[in-house]
Amino acid sequence: MKNKSNDDKIEAVKAIINTMYSAQRALRALAPEYRWAGLGNLLGDYGEYVATEHYGLTKATTGSDGHDARTTDGKTVQIKTNHSAQHIGYRGEADLILVIHVNDFGEWEEVYFGDFQTVRKSSTFSKRDNKYMISISKLKHLQQNNKIKPI
Repeated sequence: MKNKSNDDKIEAVKAIINTMYSAQRALRALAPEYRWAGLGNLLGDYGEYVATEHYGLTKATTGSDGHDARTTDGKTVQIKTNHSAQHIGYRGEADLILVIHVNDFGEWEEVYFGDFQTVRKSSTFSKRDNKYMISISKLKHLQQNNKIKPI
């Protein structure tokens, strides 16, 4: 015999998933140059969208190596978006790196925006994941010492 409570939970979860996919479809209609797919990609796409719109960056073409956008003076920018992890991971090279944190309500704040090599020097390399890693707390410390804004 089915448990009515479980059926109710399943229907509630189904409704939330439907809302998420509906929201993704709406996001694709508003900004079709982003994929807005999957939860990880959704967060990354949101971060790139916010970054390009707020900072006046130009989105890089799909498949650009090591960067997601360019500044008005042509500098390459790698954009990383964080929600709950204590670290970010990255690959490739860019002139600048922008890391933003998004909270549960979609509000965001800048964690770090500055020289890519400064971040690289403070990062560790994970052979297992084949990428560089740096903690959010270290990025915040670097940001406090970052006196010159890149754009």
